Amino acid sequence: MKFGLEFTTALNNIQSKNHTTGTTENYKNRWAMGLYLNMNADVNKYTKFTGRLSMTKAFGDIDLGYPAAGTIGSLDAGRGVAGGSAIYVERAYVDIYMGKYAALTIGRLPGTDGPGSNLRNGSARMSTYPALAVNALGDGAVLTLKPYTDAALRAGYSKIYQPLNPNSSSAGGNIWGNKGASDANLFFGAFETPFAPKSFGQNLLMLTYINLQNYATPYINTGASTGQTGDATNAATGTPAQNIGDMQYVNLHIENDKMLGTGLNWFVSASYYKGSNGKSSKLAETQAKAQKAQNTQNADTPYVKFANENAWAVHAGLRYDIGSAFKLGYEYFKGSEYWYAFSRVSINDPFNFRNTRGDVHDVYAIWQLDLYQFFRLSYTRQHLDYATAAMPLATPKVDITNQNIALAYLLRF
Repeated sequence: MKFGLEFTTALNNIQSKNHTTGTTENYKNRWAMGLYLNMNADVNKYTKFTGRLSMTKAFGDIDLGYPAAGTIGSLDAGRGVAGGSAIYVERAYVDIYMGKYAALTIGRLPGTDGPGSNLRNGSARMSTYPALAVNALGDGAVLTLKPYTDAALRAGYSKIYQPLNPNSSSAGGNIWGNKGASDANLFFGAFETPFAPKSFGQNLLMLTYINLQNYATPYINTGASTGQTGDATNAATGTPAQNIGDMQYVNLHIENDKMLGTGLNWFVSASYYKGSNGKSSKLAETQAKAQKAQNTQNADTPYVKFANENAWAVHAGLRYDIGSAFKLGYEYFKGSEYWYAFSRVSINDPFNFRNTRGDVHDVYAIWQLDLYQFFRLSYTRQHLDYATAAMPLATPKVDITNQNIALAYLLRF
C-alpha cells in the first residue's frame, strides 16, 4: 500500500453586501484546515485499490445561514455542515481490469474535485466526471470501455448521499425506516476523447449525461427546540425527508494543458439542467410559512415547488505558468435563474460558486515553493442575482455581492 498526505490551511477574509438593504457583513480572519490521506495499491496485475480519507475543520464561523440562505456554507464534504475533527471516507474504490479495453470500478466513486477544479488546486484530475456536472459523493459502479488508445466510453450508477438531516452528517438518515426519501439514484454516461493532436498539448473533450432520480429534502425538526413553531407531535416527529423530483444534466467540458508547448492551461465547461416530476416540499412549505408569519416573504415568491425548469451554467478558466515558480489564473462562472448544482463547498471554495445564480470572478496567484508545496493568494467576487438554492427550488431575486480575499498553503507528498 502506498500512502500520500495532503495538508491545506486557508485564511479567509469575507465581506457580504446586500445592495437592496444597504447592509454589509464582514467575516475577517476566518481560518480553515483540511487533512487528506491518499491510498493506492496494485493488488495484482488486474486489480487496483484507491482510497482517500479526509478531515476538514473551520476555525471561526463562516456560515451565513444553513440551509435556508446557503450563501456561504460551512465546510461540508460529507462531514456535516460545520466540518469537524472526524475522519471521513471520501473515496474508496477498486478498479478491475478486464483485458486491454475494459475496466469495472466498484465502491465509493471519485465524484468530487473533478476537472475544472484541478487548475486552481494545483492537482491532477480527481473525479470521474466534471465538477460542473455533479460534484457529489456516491457509491456505485462504473464500466469503462476503451477500444481505442485515446478515447473512452463510460456508463455508471451510484447512490448519491444527501444530508437528510441538516444538523448531522450526509449519512442519509434512517434509510431502513424511510425507504423512498433516502433513495437518490444517479445514472450517467460519458464519452472522452482528445480534440486536437498531441502537438497542441494535453487536451481532452468530455461529454457527460447525468440523470439523478429522487432528490430528497432533509428531515427537519419543527419543534420549539429549533426555534420554529410546532405542536408536540411535530416536536417529536419533525417534518420527514421527502422525495421532491428528478434532475437531468448534460455537460460539455473541454480542457487543454501546456497549450502549444507554452505555460497556458485552460478549460471551458458548460451544463444544461432540467428539473422534472416536481412535488411540493414540506420543508419548503414550513420555511415559507415561517417567513410569511415574520413578514419576510413576498406573497408572490415561489418557495414551495421543486423547480421543473430549464437552467444552464458556464464555467471557464485559464492559468499561465511563468516558469516553475509562479502561476497566474482567472476563472469566471455564470449560472441562470433556476440553476442548481449538486455540489458542496470546500476549503478551496467556501462560496461553493458552482451553485451561484448569478456570476463569479476569481483571480489567483500561486507561488510554487517546490514540487510538493505552494501558497495561493486569491480574490473571489460573487454576485447573486437570485438567492442561492439549498435545494432545487425557485428563489427570490436579490442583489448581493460576496467577496473573499484568501491566502492558502497547500502541501502534498
